[in-house]
Amino acid sequence: MIISFVNISNRVIDFPKEEFFAPPMLSVPQHLKLSPFLHLRNSEPKQLSISATQHPLRVVLPQFLRLPRFHRVKTNNWILSTLACHLINLLAHAAQSPIEIPLWADGLPGGASVQLEESWTERPVEDGGSVELDRSVKDISTPTITVYLPAQPNEQRTSIVILPGGGFGHLAIDKEGHDIARWLNSHGIAGIVVKYRVVHEASNFHIYNACLPDSLRAIRLLRQNADAWNLDPDKVGVMGFSAGGYLTATAGTLYDGGDASASDSLERMSCKPNFIAPIYPLIELDERLATTSSFKQRMFGPEASSDLVKQFSPLNHVSSSTPPTFLVHAHDDNLSTQSSVRFYQALLEAGVSAEIHIYSQGGHGYGIRQRGLPISAWRDRFLDWMQLHGFHK
Repeated sequence: MIISFVNISNRVIDFPKEEFFAPPMLSVPQHLKLSPFLHLRNSEPKQLSISATQHPLRVVLPQFLRLPRFHRVKTNNWILSTLACHLINLLAHAAQSPIEIPLWADGLPGGASVQLEESWTERPVEDGGSVELDRSVKDISTPTITVYLPAQPNEQRTSIVILPGGGFGHLAIDKEGHDIARWLNSHGIAGIVVKYRVVHEASNFHIYNACLPDSLRAIRLLRQNADAWNLDPDKVGVMGFSAGGYLTATAGTLYDGGDASASDSLERMSCKPNFIAPIYPLIELDERLATTSSFKQRMFGPEASSDLVKQFSPLNHVSSSTPPTFLVHAHDDNLSTQSSVRFYQALLEAGVSAEIHIYSQGGHGYGIRQRGLPISAWRDRFLDWMQLHGFHK
């Protein structure tokens, strides 16, 4: 893990020019789970790096902090080492910052080498009387997860993979992503936001070969790092909105236990969620796609067949092994509530524990935003449901 402490006020930060090893007396937050000996090095100007494991962790310093100026010392200077350790410990506690990790560190599956320039848009939106920034992103060729670890994890050490919506054409990355993760953190739950590849026909990115593989990969990556992040690998949920709700329902019905013979260690991990929460989801793809051939081709490629669409329709794959499910929808949503109802009924028929909340008003795409309507209480109902199932206390 590469931990970078960056002074965002651009004040001068200087560190020893010689490498040294810190003694194992360093007390760090449990979620970092660093190795007993941390190798410190002066890697870049205004940056201190700690090498422990393979994934990057970026920690931004508060503006009021000024790091001391150190002078050249010998590698066995234990006084300096101890001082640095205590400083790092203080900063790690003070600066809880999300970790962004690429999903496919060794390249996209199938040897794809697509490089797109991400396109971001932002707009102010009203949220319960205040104005919040709401961003969306598209043209994604480097999918990532952003890990939000709570300062005080709950006893259950529960984590939730978050799949934003956006009609498979962009991601509503804040109201259905990062803001959800921060809210979960406030309740001691880790939130993992997935910036998955959306449909991009020129790059041959479609639902079945880009959106869904990225989503399942995120679950595997979380499980692989569960110990390092102080999370329970058996309490991993998935929450998704709209198109992300489809991916959530699909993750709960088309999961696998991992491939023990895979050369990629991540692919040996299970991608089965322990619970799922599709929020105003698109579930019945086959019914919607049947109405527009161009939409079907965009979602599944020019040679998309009805069999392929049915293969990736979650309603067709509900079984007794589908994890416990929490559903939210509104009657005035432009995505009919009937697909959520049919999914709920299929779950009950399969003997799966399920709960559904259908509100008279709310529309579509509200995410975590407050609309001054009863539907904004869906978050409280979700926490109640998690507590009932032992995922929250």
